Amino acid sequence: MSDITPSRGGRSEARHLGSSFATERALYDLDEKTRALLAFATKLTEAPGMVEDSDSEALRIAGWDEDGIWQATALVSFFNFTGRLEAAAGLPSDQVPTTSRFLRDATRDARPASGSENRRLRRI
Repeated sequence: MSDITPSRGGRSEARHLGSSFATERALYDLDEKTRALLAFATKLTEAPGMVEDSDSEALRIAGWDEDGIWQATALVSFFNFTGRLEAAAGLPSDQVPTTSRFLRDATRDARPASGSENRRLRRI
């Protein structure tokens, strides 16, 4: 987590961010690189079908490289997915039923794939 608080006429003070940051970020003295990322994350969350190449280009202009854009996109998408899954299932945030087959499969010891499975996966 970042250690900034709303600006009071100058640079932001160093402090722990609370949940209010999500709705009050305009009050914070953030650099353009961070603002661009937050605008992209908001658009990806609220209107994913409206994300265009120009949104990625805005991140590049703000100083993000391809790896950073990909990682941010993956992270925001993952949290959107899990949040929607929880909401649709009527679950509290960050809780998966312990009886879930998905949970059992995800936590089972991973076995190395055989050579034929590796070749099949590469073709997909």
